[in-house]
Amino acid sequence: MALLERVSDLLRWQQKDPSFILPWKQDSLPIFGESSPLYHTRKRPEPLTAEEGSDLELANQRLLELCQKCVDANMPLLVDAEHTTVQPAIDYFTYSSARMHNKDDRPIVFGTIQTYLKDAKERLLLTTEAAEKMGIPMGFKLVRGAYMSTESKLAESLGYESPIHNTIQDTHNCFNDCSSFLLEKVSNGPGSVVLATHNIESGFQVSKYMPFGPVEMVMPYLIRRAEENRGLLSASGFDKQLMRKELGRRLKAAVF
Repeated sequence: MALLERVSDLLRWQQKDPSFILPWKQDSLPIFGESSPLYHTRKRPEPLTAEEGSDLELANQRLLELCQKCVDANMPLLVDAEHTTVQPAIDYFTYSSARMHNKDDRPIVFGTIQTYLKDAKERLLLTTEAAEKMGIPMGFKLVRGAYMSTESKLAESLGYESPIHNTIQDTHNCFNDCSSFLLEKVSNGPGSVVLATHNIESGFQVSKYMPFGPVEMVMPYLIRRAEENRGLLSASGFDKQLMRKELGRRLKAAVF
């Protein structure tokens, strides 16, 4: 995680100052928009140390091997998203890998867009436009996001406005806008989209999954999911009603 923070700092500073050279940087796709938060990096960061450079090279090599395994197996690789402190580095690695491995009409490497961020749609449009010009089929997973408290507290501590949408409805609107944009794209050309939706309005016939693992690891994850989907508790009564209805249907089918 420390390396991701360092790389993100360097990428943010280059966004502020294009003359800032990053000798290790590979060709990628846009990872920032005009409205993207850059307040995390307050001063010019030091270049990567020799040890950090070695770790970065090792990380790149591991990612290349993983991507190649996915290409050989024809299996998509969905790269998840994190908080904005490290997200620039994650997007950089994701998009540089996509440039190398996403070919023909089937993307292998998928990026994740967190639509609770105010700059989400802008970045999505910039990335897809650049990819189209290069003939790169893109894959995206759309999520809402799970670090509301962390992001807001960090921005406030630095004297900046939160990068998170002001209301949950604004987040829903952004998610729906980005979904419509991507669905239109993939229906008329190459590319793929995964919609990780949590509310009835934007998706109902969906698959559900059950996280499994040690309590100390699963509970923080579940807490973030509950915070991400603030309508969870209010919808629980409706969920129970649907489950009772489905249970009744299955019992009738078993009896008759």
